[in-house]
Amino acid sequence: MEYLGLLVFFFIMLGLALVLISLNYLLGPKTPDPMEDYPYECGVPLYDKSAQNTFHQGYYLLGLMLLLFDIEAAFLFPWAVVYKNLGFLGFTEMVIFILILTYGLLYAWRTGALDWQFEEERID
Repeated sequence: MEYLGLLVFFFIMLGLALVLISLNYLLGPKTPDPMEDYPYECGVPLYDKSAQNTFHQGYYLLGLMLLLFDIEAAFLFPWAVVYKNLGFLGFTEMVIFILILTYGLLYAWRTGALDWQFEEERID
């Protein structure tokens, strides 16, 4: 009896899924799209199927920036949990850590790593 609500919810969910899939099959377009099986990656559609294309360096810089600030968040959470036990030395170390990361962000900003105004790519 404890799981009756969960069982009812499961059947309602299953019935709704079947109804929506059936409606999509009955009312959806019947002509296949020629680009349906075309690969799409990183927000840039491929214009040919060769693997010799290069990506703009902005994608790599963005990945490095994401990694940098993910590491910052990974260090800030445990530090915040034990903040009371660390005292002034722990606070000073974290301020230095955040200042170094802030300098990295300012450097990336100043050098234009965060500007996403790419020149138009040629399609041959």
